[in-house]
Amino acid sequence: MAIVLGSVPVIFFRPFVGLVVYSWLAFMRPQDMAFGASRELPLSLWVAIAMVIGLALALGRERAMTLHVQTILLALLGIWISGTVLNAVSRPAAMKVYGNYWKAIVISLLTTGLVRDRRRLRTMLLLIAFSIGFLGAKRGLFGLVRGGIRYDDGPGGFMSDNNSFALALNMVLPLLVGFALTEEKRWVRLVSAGAAALCMLSILFTFSRGGLLTLLVVGCMLVWRSQHRFLVAALLALGIGGFALISSSELMEQYVERASTISHYEEDGSALGRLTAWKASWKVFHDHPILGIGPNNLQVVWTRYAGTARFHVAHNAYLQLLAECGLPGLLLFLGVIATAFWHLQKLRAATAVPWIETQARMIQISIVGYLVGSMFLNTAYQELIYHLVALSVCAEVVAGSLALSSAEGGSGGEAQPVPADGGIPWWQRPRPGRLGPAAPTWTGGA
Repeated sequence: MAIVLGSVPVIFFRPFVGLVVYSWLAFMRPQDMAFGASRELPLSLWVAIAMVIGLALALGRERAMTLHVQTILLALLGIWISGTVLNAVSRPAAMKVYGNYWKAIVISLLTTGLVRDRRRLRTMLLLIAFSIGFLGAKRGLFGLVRGGIRYDDGPGGFMSDNNSFALALNMVLPLLVGFALTEEKRWVRLVSAGAAALCMLSILFTFSRGGLLTLLVVGCMLVWRSQHRFLVAALLALGIGGFALISSSELMEQYVERASTISHYEEDGSALGRLTAWKASWKVFHDHPILGIGPNNLQVVWTRYAGTARFHVAHNAYLQLLAECGLPGLLLFLGVIATAFWHLQKLRAATAVPWIETQARMIQISIVGYLVGSMFLNTAYQELIYHLVALSVCAEVVAGSLALSSAEGGSGGEAQPVPADGGIPWWQRPRPGRLGPAAPTWTGGA
């Protein structure tokens, strides 16, 4: 309470502090680890209001957003989802989750404007990695001390159950590995490596089959796309080997038995329930292909399309959007992710700054982890994926600042905050990367 309330006056003058505090509350969820009124108070709302007021007061020196293809698609996605809410079969049911969509999208748009130099980009990446990494490390350490454990829940928020928690851990694992390999400060490298190993333990302790499949994909990509394959492979082996060594034989038998149901899904009730949900979602899409039935409305029409009274969510982010927001909603969502991935690839090929290339690569792997894990979960409004899309824009802004500084004879390649040009509105300024013939590629010191 002291941290949050004490930060509000600062946020009025430095809205970036508001973004940091809001993200801390969203990803680490410290309010859920406290006793008393802080668990019930709308702390994030207070911080968000202060941040918006701060942006209005600092509009001359801060940007509200950066106009980019990702931000345009994000805004269109938010508008489209708002339209599907108005057209929902049950508008009250849609409103229960609508806030999750628009908050995630609006905060991501604001992130693209507020994060515009290396210090802020590094701060946000560290905050995300270590906030969720802390939760994973805490549970991994607890399981390690107990000789193995099974988690059936998550910390809360968009990580409310074991499956969504495993997906979030898989998404921050590349960020932690990136800091473990490239961070200049030794203690940050060591803490990142330790947190990554403990997060792998937590992923396995969730007993999430989707989490296991995602971990295999993310692990293979980390080894394949890394310039330090031996170190990354050793780190992965440390986490997986630790699980095998410290877990009791009974726990290992349970885990192997559960993992084996991946290939024998016809014998597992949970897997069959997912198949039923997928079929029902597809039928809903056939009847409502454009606007869908509205967010969170699958439960309203479930009996009619599934033929059973036992309700299941879509259990697939893509079918979730297809049924609830129609084909345009899904295409906009996939377009946001695809353009982020593509621009990160262009950034990696163009930049000569090692830390930008590494972070861009790790964000790409995080996105791939989301795409794989979301095949089995309702994660269309997960906050983390929208933040990663926003940070893909921020990485380009920072790279453009470094290139401009280098082209003008700046030393060291270290970007300083770029002051806003009072004579040119932010929406008319050139996009990062379009630096003209004098600077055809992004260059700069590490």
